[in-house]
Amino acid sequence: MRDAALALGAGNPVAHHVTNVVITDDLGDGRARVRSKGLGVMADGRCGSVTYEDVVVRRDGGWRIARRRVEARRVPLNGATGA
Repeated sequence: MRDAALALGAGNPVAHHVTNVVITDDLGDGRARVRSKGLGVMADGRCGSVTYEDVVVRRDGGWRIARRRVEARRVPLNGATGA
């Protein structure tokens, strides 16, 4: 990850925010599902949005991401229309 970030150089976002975190403890085996939204802000003011679908597991006194699915948001309202 570090090498990839360094290779991007100035192409990296200047900020990355995670919000709307919803944790569902329904897996029952020390794991939980987590859904959240990510916002990336670029140096030129452009922004990007993703949804994170994670499974987290408790390890070494903290929670760690065991699986992550990232879905980029490119279309408003996921393409829904009023028609």
